[in-house]
Amino acid sequence: MLLLRAARASPAMAAVVRCKPTRLTPIAGLSSSSGGGRRKKAGRRGEAKPPPPPPQLRGGETKKKKKPDARTAAEAAQGLQRHHEVERRKKPPPPLTPPPPPKQEKAKRVVRWKCAAGCGACCKLDKGPDFPSPEEIFAEHPEDLKLYKSMIGADGWCINYDKSTRTCNIYEERPVFCRVEPKVFEEYFGVPSRPSTFDREACSACVDTIKMVYGEESAELTNFKRAIREEKTFLLEI
Repeated sequence: MLLLRAARASPAMAAVVRCKPTRLTPIAGLSSSSGGGRRKKAGRRGEAKPPPPPPQLRGGETKKKKKPDARTAAEAAQGLQRHHEVERRKKPPPPLTPPPPPKQEKAKRVVRWKCAAGCGACCKLDKGPDFPSPEEIFAEHPEDLKLYKSMIGADGWCINYDKSTRTCNIYEERPVFCRVEPKVFEEYFGVPSRPSTFDREACSACVDTIKMVYGEESAELTNFKRAIREEKTFLLEI
């Protein structure tokens, strides 16, 4: 009624009313099976998409993965082994390690006793408490003990020793125990008569006696060591 009244009041409005009404066609995309409404929003960002369904064969059967054949795996292993063998043959052989040099035997120390001229330290018969006493040395030789004691002077030196020339007045006729020989060392001191053992013990006895009589920094000790070195060099040159 309102529209008719408005048409009568206005010719333009009457023209609008006379127009045939247009029928709206519903859009299928806007409607939903649930009774209409807006389209559902897509899933939130970051959510994992569901995995695609497995492909189906004819009759609704699902395609299954083939299991590796045992024969195929063995052939692959053999092929890989042949490949490694070929690569190994391509590489140059490692250099041969030379054999270690033969061990050199340690050179034996050559020591040869020699009396140094102008020393006379062995003629100091009373050597003090650091050396064996005459009673210990001549325990099995009482006659030699008696002769040894008779040769000791008031100052402890041998009465046959000439201090001015540092020589022995009876050198050619001196007693047996005054001779530095292997058999004498073995009989009185128990030193084996082997040459190497005798020379080593004789040199050691002379060094100890020279140190006691003249001192460790004495010219007599230096002279004796020089004589030993000269004797050693002479033996090596022979």
